[in-house]
Amino acid sequence: MSCAKCERPFRHGTDDTITINKKTYHSDCLSCDKCSKAYDGSFSPDDLDKEALCLECTQSERTKKTQENSNTESKNAVSQCGGCGLPFNPASKHITKRYNNKEYHHNCLKCQQCEKLIEGEIYDDDKNNKIYCGSCFKSHDKQGFQKQTQQKEQNQQKSVRFAEKLAETLNRDELAAYYKNEQRDNDESFPMEYPNNHQRIQFCSACMLPFHPGSRVTQAQDKEYHYECFCCEKCRQPINGVFTMNPDGSKFKCGSCLQKNYSSSTTLCTECDLPIETSRIDFNGRSFHVECFTCALCHRRLNPSQTFSLHNDQPWCHQCETDTKYCYTCGKPILSSGIKCEGHDYHKECFPESSCFSCGKPITTAGITYEGHDYHTKCFKCSNCHKLLENEKILCVNNSKPLCVVCNDELFAKRCTKCGKAIPANQKVTLFDDKPFHEQCFQCVKCHRPIGSKKFYKDQRGLICSNCG
Repeated sequence: MSCAKCERPFRHGTDDTITINKKTYHSDCLSCDKCSKAYDGSFSPDDLDKEALCLECTQSERTKKTQENSNTESKNAVSQCGGCGLPFNPASKHITKRYNNKEYHHNCLKCQQCEKLIEGEIYDDDKNNKIYCGSCFKSHDKQGFQKQTQQKEQNQQKSVRFAEKLAETLNRDELAAYYKNEQRDNDESFPMEYPNNHQRIQFCSACMLPFHPGSRVTQAQDKEYHYECFCCEKCRQPINGVFTMNPDGSKFKCGSCLQKNYSSSTTLCTECDLPIETSRIDFNGRSFHVECFTCALCHRRLNPSQTFSLHNDQPWCHQCETDTKYCYTCGKPILSSGIKCEGHDYHKECFPESSCFSCGKPITTAGITYEGHDYHTKCFKCSNCHKLLENEKILCVNNSKPLCVVCNDELFAKRCTKCGKAIPANQKVTLFDDKPFHEQCFQCVKCHRPIGSKKFYKDQRGLICSNCG
């Protein structure tokens, strides 16, 4: 045999050799195939057993592979509504809305208390991960309402100041080009007070102001707008449904004003907002072109004479109804890869993080926390007698494992020197000559009455109370 690097033969019993990837090297010849670092005792083969890598390069390769897998998953993931969980129809002419990095159908961004479409500012409750309209959140958490309102005003002022500085020297087109430019880390003219200055700035295509954290964004034809900026040029009301847009994306008409362009007898399609001149389909109080009446999930055309189901006021074909799985945590459909555990399906982001300290399985429903550990209700048992402890008022613990009071006394309580039985933790212990006694067992040998706190004597017969003494 010879060294795979220098090709010099090995001298039996005298050369130090290392074998990696089925190749043998002199110890002083082996180096990392990536960075050429000399062998330090921590080299390992790569995933394909082709290269010998040092510890740093091995970790770098694993990180790179993890990121590539994550990017692939995100590209393959189905874009779905943060409210109802259904996918977006790419052919739809309705707007979508975005808030806190989640995209919604135009009619799904609702207050989770009054269930009404949120027309004003949106407020978050971090404790229960819900969104509210202003009036509901004010009644729910007045202090939190005041704090978030103040923060929104500060963010808005900061973004306005930032845009004003740029607008002094840049026109509208230059502003858009500047916002879209992602390479600004070394730009000394960039106002450092604006957050996340190393990231691409998201801005409103109407007013040219950047979105501040917590902005409610309307998305229409690959452009983004403040909710209050995306309004109809006729009625001046914010647009929530169907719309039309002029070529440069600066003027809009809402569905109500579009309806006025046609006679009162003309019926418009709910999906595309164009007049229905031939056959139509009436469904759930709405009218559609035959080609516009599609499954909300797979977007295939539906035949009204066939069987389909209704979810979140949207029609589903029989195939989607049969094949779709639902998240056990949030109840929304799982449209991309999920997790299956104990017969239940979960979104990856909804899969419970806590696992039972006893059985090791995830806790998907209400559990019990004791001494810093989580348990299923059915798993929270005495580690000695296996009795359920859910309704026990007093508990003990040993080696991080729960015990009922009876077992704890039986296993670990002090034992009476006279009767040999355990002394419960809730009973008084009498110590004499470093020996424990029940209070009733610490008694006079003559009258057999408990001595208690009275004076006593000791002779060859045992303990004698002061009266007998």
